[in-house]
Amino acid sequence: NESRKYIYALTQLDDYNRLLMAISHNDIPRIHQIINVSLRNGASVRAVVNKLEDAIEGVYHPRGYGADDLDMATLIFRLGGRQLLFALNQKLSLPSLRTLRAKSTFTSLVPTIGPIRNDQFDQNIQTIVLDARAASPSKLPPRGVSFMIDEIALEEMAVHFSKYNKVGGLCWKHSHVVDPVLRTYDSAVSIAQKIHEGKVHLGKELTVIGVSCFGEDEIYPILAAPTCKAEGASDMERILAQTVARWNASDAATSVGPVWSFATDGDATRRAAGHKLFLSIPLSPDSYLYGTLVNLPGLNLFTGAGEVTLDFDFKHVFKRICTLVRSPAGIVLNNGRVINSMMLARYLVWLPAYDEAAVTKLLHPDDPQDVPRAVALMLAIIEFSTSQCHVAKDSFSLDIDTRADLTSISLLSALFESILLPFIKVSLSLSEQFEYLSRYAHLAFTFFHAHRRSFMSYQLYYDTQTLVKNAAFCLVKQQSLDPYAPFFLGDVGDDPLEILFGRTRMIGGHNSACSYAQALDRLGAAKDIDGVFKRHPSLDPGHRRLKLTRHEGIDHINREIWQGDIISGRCDLPLAWSRGRDDALNILTTSQVDHSHYAYASHFSTSDIDMLRPFGQGKYFGISTEESPDPSLLPDIPPQVPSTPPSECLETLLTEKEDGVVEGCEELHGGDEDEEVPLTFHEALIAESSEHASEPQSSSLLLPQNSSVPPLPHGPGICAEDYVLFNDRWVHKQTVCRLVVNKDFVSKSLNRLERVHEGFTKVNKRIDMSAGRITDRNLFLVGDIFLTILRAGHTLSIGILRSTSLSLNGVSRASVNITVMKALRTTAKISGQLLTVIANHPPPDTPLVFLWDGGYVTSRSVIQGSSQSTERVVVVTVPGSLVEPINPEPTFIRLRNDVNTDAFSQVNGGQSTWEIPWDVLQGACDLLWAKAVDIQVPLKSIAIVTPSGGTNFPYQRSDGTPAIISIEASNLLGASEGERISICPLCESSVLNMRNHMGQHILRALSNTPEEVTLKEQVGNTLPCGFCGHSGQPECAITITTPAKAATTWDTKCAYQHSFRYASADVGLKNQPCRNVPLKCELCHPILPPAPGKAMRKTVIVPVSAVWRYNMHEHIFREHEEYMVPGQRDVGLALPVSVWREMRLTDLEQTASRIPKTHWQPVYTPPDEIGDENVSLLVSRGSKRAGGQASLSRRPSKKARVTIPAVLAVLNA
Repeated sequence: NESRKYIYALTQLDDYNRLLMAISHNDIPRIHQIINVSLRNGASVRAVVNKLEDAIEGVYHPRGYGADDLDMATLIFRLGGRQLLFALNQKLSLPSLRTLRAKSTFTSLVPTIGPIRNDQFDQNIQTIVLDARAASPSKLPPRGVSFMIDEIALEEMAVHFSKYNKVGGLCWKHSHVVDPVLRTYDSAVSIAQKIHEGKVHLGKELTVIGVSCFGEDEIYPILAAPTCKAEGASDMERILAQTVARWNASDAATSVGPVWSFATDGDATRRAAGHKLFLSIPLSPDSYLYGTLVNLPGLNLFTGAGEVTLDFDFKHVFKRICTLVRSPAGIVLNNGRVINSMMLARYLVWLPAYDEAAVTKLLHPDDPQDVPRAVALMLAIIEFSTSQCHVAKDSFSLDIDTRADLTSISLLSALFESILLPFIKVSLSLSEQFEYLSRYAHLAFTFFHAHRRSFMSYQLYYDTQTLVKNAAFCLVKQQSLDPYAPFFLGDVGDDPLEILFGRTRMIGGHNSACSYAQALDRLGAAKDIDGVFKRHPSLDPGHRRLKLTRHEGIDHINREIWQGDIISGRCDLPLAWSRGRDDALNILTTSQVDHSHYAYASHFSTSDIDMLRPFGQGKYFGISTEESPDPSLLPDIPPQVPSTPPSECLETLLTEKEDGVVEGCEELHGGDEDEEVPLTFHEALIAESSEHASEPQSSSLLLPQNSSVPPLPHGPGICAEDYVLFNDRWVHKQTVCRLVVNKDFVSKSLNRLERVHEGFTKVNKRIDMSAGRITDRNLFLVGDIFLTILRAGHTLSIGILRSTSLSLNGVSRASVNITVMKALRTTAKISGQLLTVIANHPPPDTPLVFLWDGGYVTSRSVIQGSSQSTERVVVVTVPGSLVEPINPEPTFIRLRNDVNTDAFSQVNGGQSTWEIPWDVLQGACDLLWAKAVDIQVPLKSIAIVTPSGGTNFPYQRSDGTPAIISIEASNLLGASEGERISICPLCESSVLNMRNHMGQHILRALSNTPEEVTLKEQVGNTLPCGFCGHSGQPECAITITTPAKAATTWDTKCAYQHSFRYASADVGLKNQPCRNVPLKCELCHPILPPAPGKAMRKTVIVPVSAVWRYNMHEHIFREHEEYMVPGQRDVGLALPVSVWREMRLTDLEQTASRIPKTHWQPVYTPPDEIGDENVSLLVSRGSKRAGGQASLSRRPSKKARVTIPAVLAVLNA
C-alpha cells in the first residue's frame, strides 16, 4: 500500500510538472478558460494537461465566454474594427464578431430625419435607457436625472439611410420643406435644388442630448439631430421642453428618476431658451425644497415646471474665466484695478516652479480649451497669492503699485479658490464644498455690483451664479430623495456628454469630421465603450483636455476617490451658506471695495434682488442674444484687430494723411477657359464606373442602354430597394446622394483649432510677450504710470494713468521701447486707467504736489433696460506720441502734516503712496499740447472725460480751483464748445462767419487803419490765416483744388475754420462783402497752352498750396521778384490781367471794413487794358508796403508796416 501511495504521489508530481512545463513553455490561448472548464467538470491534473496539449496543437478550442471576454471584444471591435477583432480572435481566442452580436447588444440611435418628433425621443429612451437599465444584474435605486445638450462637428453632406429609404443629414429646422424619401432620381434632384435655393441646409453640427443620473457615471444619448445653427431661442426652447415632456411621458420618470436639471455650455441661444423655460416659476412654499432654500439669502428661487433648474458645466466655466483673465482687457477687481495677462506675467515668474516659458504657456496656450492648463493657471495664481501675502499686507512698503497689484491678485485668488477647490480638493466635505460655493457667489455678486462688465461679462456672471444655484437645488433634492446617499458635486454640468464626445472623436482617429450616419454609429460605439470603461475603470486613460489635472492614467477626480464626507443628509446647507457669506465679508472688509456693494442684509431684504438679479427690477444679465459678445468665449472666426476701443473706453486719435490715391487697381478674372465645368450626373457616373472598371462588378449593374427595362440588382448582400433607375441603369441611392446632393461637398479640416478658429485663438492672437528686463529704463512696461492730455468740458488738462495694455503695429505687447513709443508718427497705442490724486496744503515756499489716494476716476454707466446706473473706471487709449512716462516718488502719508490722512482710505493700509510735483505735471501738459499741435492732432479727437465726481478731474488744488490746464487749448475749447469756434481769437467777439469777420481785421491791419476795439492780439505780420489771423501756424496751411467742371474745394486744419460756399464768397455779397478766399496763384501754377492739334490740355487735378486773396500782394512781392507790385514795387514786369483781377479789392469790401478812402488799395490798370504802353497808371490812394522798405532784403521774414503818407512820398518821388 505504501508503495502504491508513493507511486501515485510521484505520478501526481509528474503531472504537475507537466502542467508547469506546458504553461511555461507555450503560449496557450485562453488558458484560464480551459483550466476553469476542466476543473468544473471534475478533470484530473493529467486530463487538464491533455486538454492544454490539445489546445496547443489546435485540436481543442474552449467554448464559453465570460462578461470580461465580451467586454474586451466589444472594446476591440468599437475601437479597432472587425479586422482587429478577427486577428485577436485567431490569436488570443477572443469572442468573434458573430459571438459578440449574439451575446451583446450594441447601442443604436434612431436618426432624426426631418423635424424633431416625439417618436424619436420615445424610441431612444426605451432602447438606450430603459432596456439597458432593465438588463442590469442588480436593481438600481431611483436617481435624480440631469439632461445635457451640446454639439459636435459634422461634415456637411447628405447620406441615405437604407432602413428608412430616406435622406438624412439635413438640418432639422428646415427639413420639413422637403420629402426625404428617395423614390427616384428626381427625388434627389428636388432635394439638391432646395439646398441650392437655401430653403433647407446640410447639417453643420450635430445637436446631441444625453441623460445622466446623479450618483452614476453612465450617459445615455437620446437625440442626435443635425443642425444648421440657424435656430433661435424659441426653437431651442421647444426642444428642451419636448425633451423633458417625453421623459415624463415615458416610464423613465418612475423607473429611473425625476428630472432635476438641464445642463449646457455657454451657448447664447441655449442660455436664453433655458432661462425662459427653467426660470419661469417661483418656488412654491408647499415644495419640499422651500424650507431649506428660503434660508439661503440671495439665492434665486425661480425654477421651471417640475422644479427643473438650468445648469452650466463647471469645466467650461473654468476655461472661460481663464480666457477672460488672459485677455488684454482682463478683469477688474478691488476698487478698479485691472488684472490681465501682461500684469500676471510680471509676477508669476516669482514662483520657483515657473520660468518665463512656463508662464507664457499658462497665459497664452496653444489651445485655450485645455482644461488642465486653465486649472494650472488658477492654481498658480492661488499659490502666488499665498506666497506673497506678506508683501501685500506691508503698508509701509515703498513699492506702492506692486502692493496694489498684489492686493487685487489676492482677491482674484480668493475668487478662484471659491469656484475651483470644491471640484478638485478631494479632502473637502460636502459642507465645506458649499461653503466655498457660497463664498464665490457673494464675492462675484460684490465685484459685479461694483464693476459690472468690467469685472466679468454678463453671460459668464449669469452662468457661474446659475451653476451655484443649481448645485444647491440638486443637493436639497438629493436630501429629499435619499439623505443617506452621497452627493458628488462633479455630477453637475455636462461633463459626461463631453466625455462621450471625446470617445466619439477617438473612434475616428481623433477626426471629428464625419457624416451624419458615421456620427450616429460613433455615438453608439462611444456609448458601448463608455459602458466597458465604467465596468473596468483601470482601462480608461481619460481625456487630456477634459481632465482637471495633468496626470497620466485615469482622472483622479471622481466619486470613488473623494475622501471628504459627501453624504447628502449630513450637510447643513443654510449653515454652509452663512459661513461662506461670512468668509466673503472677511475678505471684502480688508479690500478697497465700497461697503455699499457688500451690504448683503440690505440687498437681500427684498425678493427683488438676488445673485442673478443684482440690481433688482427683474433685470437678468446675459440672457439676451442681442447683448454684446461674451469675451470669455472663443470666437468662431479670428477677431479683427480693433481700430477703435470698446464703447466704455475713451481714445485719443491721430489724424491720417493720404499720400495719394492708388489708381489702376483692377481685379483679375480668369477667362471662361480657366473655369472648371462641373460634370453632369451621367458623366460623373461614367467616370466613376471607368475608375473601378478593373473591379469585378455584377452584370446587373452595368447593362447595355438599349435594354428597355433592366432587371433589378440581385446577389449576396444586395438589396434591390437601395437602387434607383437612371437612363436604363440601376444606381445605388448612396451614389445618387453623393453625386447629386453632395456635389459641392468640401471636407472640413482635421485640425480642431484650425477648423473652429482658423488657426487663431482670442488669447494668443497677435501677442508679443517679450517683455524685456523690468529694470531697463528704455522700456515702457504694462503697469507703468504715464501722463497724457485729456479734455474735461472746456478744459484741456493732464491725466495720470496706470497702463493696462499696449500695442505696436496692432500687436499686443508686454513692453515697448520708449523712443519708439514717443515717436511723432508711432503706431503704438497705450491704454490705461485714470487715477485720482489729491493736492497737498503747501506751506509758504513749499512746492505743490499731488498724491495718489489709491482710487480711480469713474464715470456713470447706465444699466441697459433699467433706470439704475453704476460707477465705471475711466479707461483711456492714447497714441504713444502723446504719452509721457513718469516715475513718481514714494512718500509716507502718516508722516505728512500737509494732507488729510482720512482722504487716503483707498490706499491699502493707508501708510504710503506716491507723489508728483505740480510743476512736472504742468510742464508735461504744455509739452504734450505743443506736441499735439506739431503733429496736427484735431482738438475734437482728444479723449474727453466726464467723471461722475466733479472734483476728481481735472485735478484741483486744495481750494477747489483747477490746478493743471493748457490755457491755449482751453481757450480754443471754451470758444468752440467742442465744435465750431465762434469766438474771434483777436477781439473775442462772437461771430457767425469767421472768414468774413477775420477778413475785416486783416484789411484794417494791411491798410494801417486803427481798430475800433481793443484787440487781445494783433493780426499776424506775414501771410495771416484767413480764419484765425495768425501767422506761421502749420495747421493753418491751406490747399485748393480747382477742377475744370466742378466746384472749387479747399482744405485746412485751422481750428477756427468755418465752411463757406466758394463761388459766392469769391464774388462777395452785400451782407457778406469779404472776398478773402484761398486762390491758386497763376504765377506759381501757370495754365499750359494746349498741345499742337488739340483744343485743350488735360491736366491732373491735384490739391495745390493756396494763397488768401488779401495776402496776394505780399505773396507776389516775396515769391515773384520779376513782377511789379502796385504800391510796393513799381519796377518789373507788369502783372497779368488775370492775376490783378484776382487780387484787386472792391469798393464794397473796403467800405464795409470801414477803411478811409485815403487808405484804399491803389488803383492799377494793366497794360493790356490801356494799350501797348508798358506804363502803369497808379492813383495814389494808399499802399500796403513801402518800396524802399522792400529793397532792404530779398525775402524778408517780416516787413514793417508803413503809413499812407510814406507811400505817397515814394510814389511822388
